[in-house]
Amino acid sequence: MPGPHSSDTTTQATAPAIGARIARLRKAQGLTLAYLASRIGVSEATMSRIENDLANVSAHNLFTLARELGADMADFFRDDAVAIRPGLRSVCRAGEGVRAHTARYVSEILCADIARKQLHPAINTVTARTLDEVGGLQRHDGEEFVHVLDGVLILHSELYAPARLEAGDSLYFDARMAHAYLSGGPEPARVLVVVGPVEGPMTVTGRIGA
Repeated sequence: MPGPHSSDTTTQATAPAIGARIARLRKAQGLTLAYLASRIGVSEATMSRIENDLANVSAHNLFTLARELGADMADFFRDDAVAIRPGLRSVCRAGEGVRAHTARYVSEILCADIARKQLHPAINTVTARTLDEVGGLQRHDGEEFVHVLDGVLILHSELYAPARLEAGDSLYFDARMAHAYLSGGPEPARVLVVVGPVEGPMTVTGRIGA
């Protein structure tokens, strides 16, 4: 569920745009602020701050919001995204991702011109170094793949000991298991993250606590 490449050519998705789009989608569904807040696990006051651009929304909550609103992650960042169809493709050149600040990191949403995708790719720049900074472990629907591009990533999760990943390392996990990304090196960690749907129970053959 995502801190990207800080390129001057990266499209800026400002917090006001995200908040306004969330509010518009909620109202279109006829949902109250209190109901949507309860569905994503935040207070009504926090939900109001998100819609009024006074608080960043986490990537985890964006995934949940998309599900509750019958929307796509791309719907939060652009108005011209088209629904995926047979034969459709998206080419996202370096620096052309949609850049958004979430509560946990800066995220470059890749191929955001296609909506209703089964996979949601992003490049995240992780700067937080403690669980307190990111509000602890969080979970969301889907399976998640992370590949470290630069720096050192520490992935905390509720069932396993923290995993230290360096540039070139990858990890795949069930995102319904609460987790959090932290930077483990002197510089921020830059990672490719791909989130996909849950098709059923994940079979785990690794040793818990490893």
